[in-house]
Amino acid sequence: MRLMLFSALLLATEGKPERVLIPAGPFVKGSTRGADDERPLSKRNLPAYKIDRTEVTRAMYARCVASHRCAQPAIDLAQDPELPVTNVNWHEARAYCAFAGGRLPNEDEWEKAARGTDGREYPWGNDLDCSRANWGNFENEGPCAGKNPGHPTKVGSYPQGASPYGVDDMAGNVWEWTADKYNFDPSRRVVRGGSCCSYFVEPRVANRNAWDPQHRDGDLGFRCVAR
Repeated sequence: MRLMLFSALLLATEGKPERVLIPAGPFVKGSTRGADDERPLSKRNLPAYKIDRTEVTRAMYARCVASHRCAQPAIDLAQDPELPVTNVNWHEARAYCAFAGGRLPNEDEWEKAARGTDGREYPWGNDLDCSRANWGNFENEGPCAGKNPGHPTKVGSYPQGASPYGVDDMAGNVWEWTADKYNFDPSRRVVRGGSCCSYFVEPRVANRNAWDPQHRDGDLGFRCVAR
C-alpha cells in the first residue's frame, strides 16, 4: 500500500513546478522597523525572473528522492504530500532546486517577490494579521494562538496573504532558505519569511535570520527561482 501511495504521489507531480513571473524593475529593500541588519532602506533593480508560487512540497521533493538526486529527509514524504517539505538543510535545498531546473533565490529576489515595489511590511500590506498567514502560535502561546494551528499547513492555505504577484506563504508557514551568506557571519545562510511557530518573530518581509547550512528543522523549508 505504501508503494502504491508513493507511486501515485509521483504521478501527480510529474509536471514542472508552478512559477510566477516577477517583472524586471526596481523595488525597495529593507525596513526601519526591524533589526540593524535590515537597514538602511535601499532601492534595488532586478532583471525579470520566476519564483515558485508555493514552498516546495513533500510531493515535489519526493520526485527528486525517487530520481536519486536528493536525500530522503526524516519525514514521510507520502504522508500529507501538500505540506511544505521540511527537515532539509541548505545543501539539500540547493540540490532540489537544481533538479527542478532552478536555484535558491538570493535575498533580493526573495524580498521583491514577497513585497512588490511599494516597500510594504508584509506581503498583503502594512498591518499585521493572523488571518493572512500561518504564524504566531507555539504550543498554544503567542499572538495567533487559537487562530492559527501552531504547525505547518498545506501550501496555499492562506490565499488572502499572497504577495502582490500572487506568490503564496511568503509570510509564515515555514522559514525559507536563500542562497546568500549572512553578512554578519558568513558561515551561516540567510533564511526569510518567518514560520508558523516563531511567534516572537513577526513575518515581515524584510526580517532576516540565518542558520548553519547543515541546520534542519520542522519549520524550515524553501522555494526555488529560475530565469
